[in-house]
Amino acid sequence: MGDPAPRNGLVRNTLYLTLAQAITVPLAVVSNAVAGRYLGAGDFGYLYLAGTLCAFAVMTLEWGQQGAIPALVARDRAQAGAFLGTSLVWRSGMTLVVGGLLAGVCVVLDYGNGLRWAIGLSFVLSVLNSFSSACKDTIRGFERTDIPAYAHVAQQLLMTLVMVPVLMLGGELKGFLGSHILIAAITVLLLVRSLRPVGVASLSFQGSAVKPLLRLGTPFVFFGLAMVIQPNIDAMFLSKLAPPEVVGWYGVSQRLIGLLIFPASALIGALYPTLCRLQAEDKGEFVRVSRSALYGVSLLAIPAALGCGLFPEVGVAIFGRDFSGAEGNLRVQSVFLFLLYFSMPLGTCILAANRHKAWALVQCISIAVSVVVNPLLIVWFQRNMGNGGLGPCLGLVISELLVVVCGVWLAPRGIFDRGLARSLLLALASGVVMALVALVTKPISLFLAVPLAVLSYGLAAWFSGALQPSTVELVKRFVARKFSPSR
Repeated sequence: MGDPAPRNGLVRNTLYLTLAQAITVPLAVVSNAVAGRYLGAGDFGYLYLAGTLCAFAVMTLEWGQQGAIPALVARDRAQAGAFLGTSLVWRSGMTLVVGGLLAGVCVVLDYGNGLRWAIGLSFVLSVLNSFSSACKDTIRGFERTDIPAYAHVAQQLLMTLVMVPVLMLGGELKGFLGSHILIAAITVLLLVRSLRPVGVASLSFQGSAVKPLLRLGTPFVFFGLAMVIQPNIDAMFLSKLAPPEVVGWYGVSQRLIGLLIFPASALIGALYPTLCRLQAEDKGEFVRVSRSALYGVSLLAIPAALGCGLFPEVGVAIFGRDFSGAEGNLRVQSVFLFLLYFSMPLGTCILAANRHKAWALVQCISIAVSVVVNPLLIVWFQRNMGNGGLGPCLGLVISELLVVVCGVWLAPRGIFDRGLARSLLLALASGVVMALVALVTKPISLFLAVPLAVLSYGLAAWFSGALQPSTVELVKRFVARKFSPSR
């Protein structure tokens, strides 16, 4: 059966991150809604563009170390202080270089004063958040996700609480970003203070730590490029080949899909350092934990994808009737969401097995496919259906299907067996029950259909055996310990 300790710890860590995301997602939605209302379309546009540019900048600044640090620390915890200290020195030095390049871009593109302020303040905020991420990644290397989860929730909550009065008092864009910078700086200080109790010794810079950080981090740069470049490519094609409202529909659908990805992101955040350690210590347990992660993700992927495809109007309603065209996008992207839930843990297993170059090549190929296919799809869907945004949505499905197929081929032997296949089939059968209940009850009442569909999936998963009692028991023990009066 294997040692249950890694699986118990993985469930605990995943729960921490999932609960953190469950709390912060509605806070993020509220923050965006309030900011849009008080800043107006112009300043909110500046904020979006500044964030997009800074995402590129920070990706260069970090150079994939968000993936390298937890892996290196998990394998050699005694060197945690050296890895973190070296990474912070690297990021500080690169801040000057990247910041100068970003200022040059503003000059070359002749951006106005308002946009320059937005980019400058957003870059400061992004750098502080990068420092926070380095501390969180180090703590995750100790297979601890409680502190990163608490920090994530606290930062989002404080930003929301401070942002609202700042905007109401006329703080505008500068005040909005300034308040975020203040909270981010406080978060960095608190995270630094939490390092020693976790087990991180004094921070130090070691030249010998630079090479493994960059070597292990370089493949993650390609994954970051895939995440950052893809939305920009799609937006560029849409802006040239479709009307502005179509671009807006696509943007809304992407934002909603991003919210639905959070549970899988929580699993990945907890899974990666554990797998890195097991890959070096116990190959058999590595395979078992990887298989359990794929089994767990199947339970999440099916209701998330079905909910996205069956009830797209629920999410779109938050943004208003003008964005009703996004419903079609979400129906197509529900297939992409299902595939993404599998490619994320698959990719994590492959990376932990030290197959970085092969997985980076797969990501590059998927981007190339989108670049070739998306313009053709946009033109066809715009001409025939009046919504060119369906083109990149279908392009995402095609490229992600390629990623999943390659991931199955690259995955370490032993992960896919009959037990996993049986679990997937049972989860799919439960999904069929959910879909049938949704289709029957949706014409009666949308508010009735959503909870009944989710409930039917849970009951079907339980009685069919797709939701294993051992998994439920692990969750119950975790919750009981957290809320025990003796604590």
